[in-house]
Amino acid sequence: AAMATAAEAGPGAVRGVRFAQFKDENELPRIIKMIDKDLSEPYSIYTYRYFILGWPQLCISAFDDEQDGKFVGVVVCKADHTRRDKYRGYIAMLAVDNSVRRRGIGSALVGRAGAEMEG
Repeated sequence: AAMATAAEAGPGAVRGVRFAQFKDENELPRIIKMIDKDLSEPYSIYTYRYFILGWPQLCISAFDDEQDGKFVGVVVCKADHTRRDKYRGYIAMLAVDNSVRRRGIGSALVGRAGAEMEG
């Protein structure tokens, strides 16, 4: 179930917003554009590839169905085991379009990523 709508109850439901896990490299340009927009110093393409291709299930995008499915947010995370074999999640990047801020989309993205990390 890579796609979900707010109609599906659960963590991170936002009315009119659809969420989807990363599928392929065609999505990279829009993700990079969204995140770089608010940074004073952009990340290199290698940084994006490290996180997104390394943990594609932890790269979750948000689409606003009230704006014809416009891409409006993304969270990029990683999860791995520490030397002491503790499982640890890490939020590397989070961005939400200015036009949809204060609707809970960022919180929903983080909640979904956390749920995905917990398995």
